[in-house]
Amino acid sequence: MRKPSVGILSMQRVINYGSFLQAYALKQLLKQNGAGAVYFIDIIPGRILVENSDANKNKWIRYAKKLIGLAGSSRFISRIKTFLYNRKLTKTIETSWPMLDLQSKPKGALDLIVIGSDEVFNCCQGVSWGYTTQLFGDMPKNVAKDIISYAGSFGYTDYKMLKSYNIDSEVATHLNKLKSISVRDENSASIVERLTGKIPFIHVDPVLAYGYENEIAGFKEAPFPVPYMVVYSYQGRINDKQEVEAIRKYAKDNDLKLVSVFCRYDWCDMYALPDTPIEVLRWFKYADCIVTDTFHGTIFSIITESRFVSLLRPSNKNKLGFLLKQLGLSDRASGASDMQVKLSQKPDYKDCNSILALKRAETNGYLERSLKDI
Repeated sequence: MRKPSVGILSMQRVINYGSFLQAYALKQLLKQNGAGAVYFIDIIPGRILVENSDANKNKWIRYAKKLIGLAGSSRFISRIKTFLYNRKLTKTIETSWPMLDLQSKPKGALDLIVIGSDEVFNCCQGVSWGYTTQLFGDMPKNVAKDIISYAGSFGYTDYKMLKSYNIDSEVATHLNKLKSISVRDENSASIVERLTGKIPFIHVDPVLAYGYENEIAGFKEAPFPVPYMVVYSYQGRINDKQEVEAIRKYAKDNDLKLVSVFCRYDWCDMYALPDTPIEVLRWFKYADCIVTDTFHGTIFSIITESRFVSLLRPSNKNKLGFLLKQLGLSDRASGASDMQVKLSQKPDYKDCNSILALKRAETNGYLERSLKDI
């Protein structure tokens, strides 16, 4: 019996460990639940709603602009180091793309396209592809027989933003044509319900659903010879003095090397640059503790059962706050004032893992049904 061919429409080319690992995980989950060949579909750019001049420039123009800007900076050396780190980071992720097999293209129509995961619905942000109806399922029938979403997120985009840009009706029209809708947070579920009148499924991110259990178990040695603490953030986002001081104090009081991953901070002792995105999980597994303000940094902490705290931001509170609540880990949300206490306490993973087991069963059931019902 022929297995269905599937396309994943997501952000697999974004320079981000989380985007890579969720793309890899979703491909594995689809194969485990009955998919045949699985391909990745690139985003077709749409119109720009939120201007981001850097996002729309050639990368070499962006590099030149950054270097010119650095020339007059009082922190010239530091920023040059960050610039070079980001270039190396980009190279290590891009050289790992063969693991996803991004170059393979389907011949003819696919049986199913899965939109997601990641912030595929977050159209009110300044990104190079802008607002593209393709990410809401606007594709011709000769591309795929059926289209669904899996754990898609509107990120910080809310219903008011969609109304303000006059795209709410258009988004609703395309979402209504999807065979089934799955999101990963309450904000996204609320938007879908208001736009379509339908109650979507809420599923966990593919990284959580897949779990990377075999990969994590295969890491037998720590990546660094002395005890260390991980800071995982987007570059420059941890800049509050009290937060920085709290992080540094905990590391000093506990004799830990302070290691930044996916970012480079002068106030850390060193930065890590894993050989592949999956190797990031080794750094999390063997860390004494982790401080993160990202969605996937929190997920990496959870699947490695690490001690961690998550710093909530306006840009991440919709999805990250819901994630922690969903898994019974709301006490991991932290600020500078309670960071010391929370970092010293290990989360209760017994209840969390029980919840995860149910969520993983829901994911597998949804994908299996979607693949059989073609």
